[in-house]
Amino acid sequence: MDLNFRGIVFTFMLLSPIISIAADTVPLPSSDGLWSTVPQMEIGKVKRLSKDKLPPDLRAITEKEIKKTKRGYEEVPEEYFDYLNGYYNHLRSENDALSNLRVNLVDINLTKLAKYQYEGLIPGGPTIQGPWTSVTRVFRRPDSVLIKLTEWDFVADGGAIVIIDEVMNSSVSGIPAFLSVKKSPSGKAITTLEWATDKKQYTLTAEDDDKIRGSRQLNDQKWLLSLADSIAASDSN
Repeated sequence: MDLNFRGIVFTFMLLSPIISIAADTVPLPSSDGLWSTVPQMEIGKVKRLSKDKLPPDLRAITEKEIKKTKRGYEEVPEEYFDYLNGYYNHLRSENDALSNLRVNLVDINLTKLAKYQYEGLIPGGPTIQGPWTSVTRVFRRPDSVLIKLTEWDFVADGGAIVIIDEVMNSSVSGIPAFLSVKKSPSGKAITTLEWATDKKQYTLTAEDDDKIRGSRQLNDQKWLLSLADSIAASDSN
């Protein structure tokens, strides 16, 4: 597995202040100086801490993210969305993938996702062949906006998550969450909501045109938070 931090991704892309790592990549506690000073990170656990407890390098990155969040959105190059559009090449049908999953997927039948066009799923994990510990399900709303729901079973993956309190700017059913918006020069936009339970990390995204965002209530942040609350409720049943 590549060095993959789902949340803060150090492979040139910083997504959020939810630090998550697969333990088979970097043993925990790690001898790497970056991680040896984060004693709160434990395999199979979600830990919350202040940014002041982070090692200097991580604290500096996190403080930079706080400044971006205060602006309300982050400007990204057009290529960012070109990369996202490549998802279609990785889609699989459920029949093709379910037998090789190690993720207990949340039942979406009581959520709005059940009414949308289902395009398929994208599995992920330690190996290309599986078994897969992460799954992204892809849906298309009636207004053509793409909705993606990712569930990562970090416990099955031998992973760990650290949530930084100061930069959590939202909540999902009482759970600290991080909501972010990215926009391109042409007006493309993506809203991302991330949160973690004691079993899984969730990422919910809505990809649309900025003009759609301004004219339709469907894709505002309240809508995404409402959808996330319904997903969390289904997961607790």
